[in-house]
Amino acid sequence: MSKETEENKITIEFIFSDTCPDCPPAKELIERITPEFEEVEVKYLEARDNPGLIEKYDITHVPTVVINEEVVFVESLTEVKLRTKLQELING
Repeated sequence: MSKETEENKITIEFIFSDTCPDCPPAKELIERITPEFEEVEVKYLEARDNPGLIEKYDITHVPTVVINEEVVFVESLTEVKLRTKLQELING
């Protein structure tokens, strides 16, 4: 990884529940899109195993997508919205 890529690192925390019907399609979307962006690192976090995150981000619904410690998407995630957000972060 280049020094520039390291400085522009984007961390996505995908917070889900294995009982949530909306979580698998959202996870699939993230898994499909994020490999196109070398700056992106994704962490998949089961909500019930991470009560500290639930409290930190005041999460009430899943899936929740946190990018660089900012809640960006709650429940609804689309390919266009995700790509747009990642491009904005990469391009500054």
